[in-house]
Parts: sequence; C-alpha cells; structure tokens
Amino acid sequence: MAVHGWVLVQTDIGHARTVCDYIAAMRYPGAKVIQADTVTGPYDIIARIEADDLDVLSSAAESAAKDVGGVQHVITCLTITPD
Repeated sequence: MAVHGWVLVQTDIGHARTVCDYIAAMRYPGAKVIQADTVTGPYDIIARIEADDLDVLSSAAESAAKDVGGVQHVITCLTITPD
C-alpha cells in the first residue's frame, strides 16, 4: 500500500523556483512526486509525494533537500486517511 506525504520546504531568498523545479523533476526509486508548487507563507514550496512505504518517503524527501542548494529547512507531513 502506498503512502502519501506533503513536503514543506523553506528556501534561501531567490531559490524557490529552482528548488521547486528540481523537486518536481526528482526521480527516486519507489517514490514519485505528484505535484510541487511554490507558495506564499512560512514555506516556499509544498510538494506531494507518493512512495512504496514510509522509509522510502522519508528518504526521498531528505534526498531532495540534500541534492539541491538553497534549502534551509524541510518538514515531511504524512497524509493520514481512515481505513
């Protein structure tokens, strides 16, 4: 069963579009980016990721943050759905 999560990213000034484009195009085994958008508010980017399991989701989000410059902070929020 796939898991879904939202990745909230704070970037350095002027880096939001570049980081968002990178996340949107990211390829990670067992995970895919459903959507990535730049937004206003305390975070600069919100991305929705689907993955095979929780560990893959966490690793994919962490990988995106490490592989591109200009990222200050990343929070991953799991989507909780009732059975």
